[in-house]
Amino acid sequence: MKRTPYTQKDFDWHKLTPKQIEKAGIEAVIYKKAVYKKIKEILPEHRTYENTLYALERSEGPHGELLRKAALLGEVSPKEEVRTAVSKTLIEISSQMVDIEYDRDLYISLVEYYEGNFRDEKKNLKKEDIKLLEDTIREYRRMGFDLPATAQKRLKVLLKKSSKLGEQFRKNITDYSDYILCTAEELEGVSVRFIESLPKDEKSGKYMVTLQYPHVGPFMQFAHNREKREELAKKNLQKGGKKNLTIINELVAIRAEISKILGYAHHADFRTENRMAKKGEVAEKFQNDLLKKLIVPAKKDIDEIRAHAKTLGIETLEHYDVAYVGNSLEKKLYETDPEVIREHFPLSFVMEQMLKHFGKLFGIKFVQKDIKTWHKDVTVYEVQNKDNSLIGYMFFDLFPRTGKYGHAMCVDTAIAHEEGFNSGIFTVPITGIVCNFPAPSKKSPSLLSIREVETLFHEFGHGLHMTLSTSRHESQGGSNVAWDFVETPSQIMENWVWNDEMLKKLSSHVKTGKSLSKEMRAKILAGKKFQNAYHFMRQVLFGKIDMDLHMGKIKDVNEAWRAMVKMYIGIELPQKETLFAAGFGHLVGYDAGYYSYLWALVYAQDAFSEFEKEGLSNEKVGLRWRKEVLEKGSSEDEMKLITNFLGRKPSDKAFLKELGVK
Repeated sequence: MKRTPYTQKDFDWHKLTPKQIEKAGIEAVIYKKAVYKKIKEILPEHRTYENTLYALERSEGPHGELLRKAALLGEVSPKEEVRTAVSKTLIEISSQMVDIEYDRDLYISLVEYYEGNFRDEKKNLKKEDIKLLEDTIREYRRMGFDLPATAQKRLKVLLKKSSKLGEQFRKNITDYSDYILCTAEELEGVSVRFIESLPKDEKSGKYMVTLQYPHVGPFMQFAHNREKREELAKKNLQKGGKKNLTIINELVAIRAEISKILGYAHHADFRTENRMAKKGEVAEKFQNDLLKKLIVPAKKDIDEIRAHAKTLGIETLEHYDVAYVGNSLEKKLYETDPEVIREHFPLSFVMEQMLKHFGKLFGIKFVQKDIKTWHKDVTVYEVQNKDNSLIGYMFFDLFPRTGKYGHAMCVDTAIAHEEGFNSGIFTVPITGIVCNFPAPSKKSPSLLSIREVETLFHEFGHGLHMTLSTSRHESQGGSNVAWDFVETPSQIMENWVWNDEMLKKLSSHVKTGKSLSKEMRAKILAGKKFQNAYHFMRQVLFGKIDMDLHMGKIKDVNEAWRAMVKMYIGIELPQKETLFAAGFGHLVGYDAGYYSYLWALVYAQDAFSEFEKEGLSNEKVGLRWRKEVLEKGSSEDEMKLITNFLGRKPSDKAFLKELGVK
């Protein structure tokens, strides 16, 4: 599998201008139209796998990759005009792409091949080729091509509208900007490092605490000033704005109508059909069963917080108190000051140790390259096999900026795939990890909390899944797997953070260079399960509100969320400020799929139990995970992948043990 190393020129796409982005969108549409036209013109007797199904698989040509790169710039570019151009272009071409892809004649072309020459060619095709064909035909049927023309026409209109609304919903969250102003006294409790990271308001000279993830989290945990916590929390509840409420209500209605037209009971059934769950009711049962097991221990967690709140002079626990009181209680029980812990995790050192450890575990290495990108803080690594042969590239964009995507994500900017049918020549993947860790200042390097270390490992797991892919077909490569399996390769990685040996290896005090003491490591590990039931209860509730919404069980999502929080957690959210759905970005993309985080964790914990059994540095197990899961993408059924790795049927025992629930 020979791949040619890239030079700076191969990364100059980061210089894309608004005009070039607009042009790329136009050319992508023209190219795809031409490919589809050519496929449909082939006579049935002349159809082959290569000129029909494979041609469809490669119908984006070079333009698809260029648009993915542009989409990345839409999330990370420091230039507002570039971000705006990307958003505008993607919205404009999305409806045109629906026009092209929603083509019944193309479906007929596939059926002609499937019911014709495929029967003779089948014996010479690989298993992943056959799987791709069958999956593709199923997806075309899910587009309604077995329905009357009037129904197909209506679906086309709805799909266009849904795509546009989804893009706008995401953009509204990304662009939403608000903050509170604080004096130095009002910041009491937060760290000096945190204060140094805050911008200042030019008029008042006060510190600005924004709704960016690195601001909201620490402030709600550590700031003593209750009024300011309330002020920031209420602003955060309104993220996305009321216009996003209108959008999500319209989107849910559109999804329901699409599902009904296609013959599904609701959107949840439509969404889960091609996932591991297969039915909405299966995912719902998974969540409800877990909810039943978590109710008692989660109530105990909340009662502990409520009791501790009274010792702090807080008689009635409010939504803006939970993180603060919980942090105080954790400090009391485990005596671990998060800021002291943070001093032991300089980002540069954590990165170095992470790449070294997993490089050895998976038989790869990371070589930093001097490549310029959209920002000076971005680092690029060439990923190689032990024999120095090229695998791909990974970049890390880890600090917050104005206009940048506000959370953590991993993007497959260029997906590895075979260039030409059965050519044996593969493209070079480019994978990006985007986070928002505390930026370094003049006085301090970037220092991570233990949870931020966990986030880095999580996204790195996605990155490895994408980068190490050897799937021949792009649509089967890397993280292009069943939606409720996609988090398994990332969630398994978090386990290494919560291991005594690894904690010692990852830590190096910013001043002394000493690793965490044995006593501190023990407290961190003991505290790992602190409020675990409450944490997972919240995760289940996020999945439940998503599933209930898309099964048609609720009308007002914000009121339903307030009711759930009150029923299961005992906290009253403010009616006026709670615009939960407006800022819950997972309602677009993860719609009827948020359950998948915990679903995937079942398999992640089961797989990690193999490492626990054989050793967290066991290269044989690591290479088996790489070969059986990371490299294969969805070229085989996901259940088969995990079963092959385990050498047995999957079990939920490790998952339940991790939750501390019987």
